[in-house]
Amino acid sequence: MEQGSRRKATAMGAPIDQILLSGGERLDVRPIRTTDAPSLVAMHARLSADSIYRRYFGARPHLSPTDVRHFTTIDEEWRFALVGVRESGELAAVARYEGSPGSAVAELALVVDDALQGRGVGRAMLSRLIEVAAVRGLAALVADVLTRNAPMLRLLRTAGVPTTPVREPDSVRITLHLDGVRLPGPRRAVASAQVDEARAAARQRAGGAGLVRE
Repeated sequence: MEQGSRRKATAMGAPIDQILLSGGERLDVRPIRTTDAPSLVAMHARLSADSIYRRYFGARPHLSPTDVRHFTTIDEEWRFALVGVRESGELAAVARYEGSPGSAVAELALVVDDALQGRGVGRAMLSRLIEVAAVRGLAALVADVLTRNAPMLRLLRTAGVPTTPVREPDSVRITLHLDGVRLPGPRRAVASAQVDEARAAARQRAGGAGLVRE
């Protein structure tokens, strides 16, 4: 289980989150970046077939270049992902949501490297994704989970926010309601800094694309 968390500061002074695991290992938590593409591919290659099936509802032995571009690109408002980064630089976890322009509801997904499953990483990442979603003004996050994925179902049901489950034949759609989320000042500062970093990166990409078109 997660033993604690702390904040550190970048050279710019912005607070960056850390998760402290049992045994003293730390994970940096930050928005995903396009430069994470090789690390994301490597993490996917380390996942077991069962972890991949639970994440994608099917076999996906490799991520396509299109997948990688999509998964490492954050939209300014409606697509966001946090990564947990080990001290070695390897990605340990990815927590993301994706919605559509103008919608206050987004779909969430979470994957943790097999080597760190069962150590509270998923809970810590989900908590931080909820904080970012709340800061961005989303009303709800929705997850489709296989009925046999008991750890994920338990994690969502105990995420600290009201939930509404809708059962399907082989899966459960769980809605996490965020309207009542109230963040302490330090946690809001971290989430806001992560949102600002993602927005700056999105605007920089958009500006670069505009220059190329011109």
